[in-house]
Amino acid sequence: MRLRAGIDRLGISPRRGKQALLVVGIGALYALETQTLGLFVPCPFHRLTGLKCPACGITTAILALLHGDVGAAFAANPGLAFSLPVLAPWLVWVFLGWLRETPARGRAVNAVGVGLIIYFAVWGVWRNLAPLLGFC
Repeated sequence: MRLRAGIDRLGISPRRGKQALLVVGIGALYALETQTLGLFVPCPFHRLTGLKCPACGITTAILALLHGDVGAAFAANPGLAFSLPVLAPWLVWVFLGWLRETPARGRAVNAVGVGLIIYFAVWGVWRNLAPLLGFC
């Protein structure tokens, strides 16, 4: 009964709360499966082009962070590590708006979202050009 009261106090939609729990459960099962069987979902962009997309290595980075290995997480996707101080609060902001069925709106949320899109586009190009230019 206390959980329900907490959910009501936060203004979370029961339907969206159930959907979020389902997604979290699927994510937990995927994390467990990758740890026990070592099977990862391959990146379709990398499969088709041979290039790394901005998100390549995120699963490895998240699993490394869950094990407390910050160095391995950084090595898997440094672009993600540099974006976390901005990306994590922004995702929480947008996700809470979704849970409450009152989407995050306004100049700030849009500016941060556009900035993150630009950042990851530049990161995606840089991570493929840097080795060719001799930076890595």
